[in-house]
Amino acid sequence: MDKNNKAKYVFEISYDTSETKDHTIDAEKLGAAIIGTAKALKNADKTLNGEESDLDLDVKAHSEGSFVVEFVTYLNANGINPLTLLGFAGGATVASKTVLGAIAEIKSRTIKLTEKTASGKTKLYFNDEDSLELDDDIAKLVLNRDIRKDLDTVIKAPLQGTTDAKFKIKDQDGNEVVFDSEEVQSFKTPSKTIVDEISESEETKDIRFVKINFEGSSGWQVRLPDGDVLTVKMSDDRFLTRIKGNEQNFVKDDLFSVVIKTTKKHRTGNSPIYNSEITRVVRHRVRPEAKIIKDNE
Repeated sequence: MDKNNKAKYVFEISYDTSETKDHTIDAEKLGAAIIGTAKALKNADKTLNGEESDLDLDVKAHSEGSFVVEFVTYLNANGINPLTLLGFAGGATVASKTVLGAIAEIKSRTIKLTEKTASGKTKLYFNDEDSLELDDDIAKLVLNRDIRKDLDTVIKAPLQGTTDAKFKIKDQDGNEVVFDSEEVQSFKTPSKTIVDEISESEETKDIRFVKINFEGSSGWQVRLPDGDVLTVKMSDDRFLTRIKGNEQNFVKDDLFSVVIKTTKKHRTGNSPIYNSEITRVVRHRVRPEAKIIKDNE
């Protein structure tokens, strides 16, 4: 796509240390940082908008003062803006609503578990038992190790070994965010670790009971509308109470409308594990002509 048909965004990054007072910076570190910025933006763009998305990035001559690099980006106007989510444009802020803000809040903590919440967000759990809830797209970028590695190259690596270090981003509207020496260390590339992912979904289905446990919640089996037999946990306490009190009769092949919650647990490098439970029995559709199965049969 021609640049003229794309949305244009301008932002600056700068490195402010005692070593950059004379407006110089290590050439290899700067070159790697520019390449890292391009890779991070392009990777984020494709992660958010698909492989066909095509972000262009130009570099302008730096300004006086701290060592400043100005970038001009061109991206598809109809897609998700990766610059805004990363924190390079659109009111850059250290709040956790951006990738940079989230990483600064995570610091050096290890992410051991991710969970999709009912509100449509992703919750990250850390090794210190604390947690952080993020929008799905931001969490997706935070968990992308390639992007984290590029951000290390852009933010942390150029300031390694310097004193009074600050990394700054200024967007085209003049909004500025600053990371000091301690915060810069948060952008170290995370080590390769196994992360568990948990996601939950709920569906209302008409089922037939195949196996019933009159003594407890485990070991139940149901036949789904497609004929598959599923082992489930019965978590509807009121339904279990009716069974134990002999208030619930079962009729062979009767339909029950139930809410089934499926929990998917996925550890990196392994096949996912699914657990199902009936959280609520909505309705029992009794057929008058059917034979009633008593508890002792």
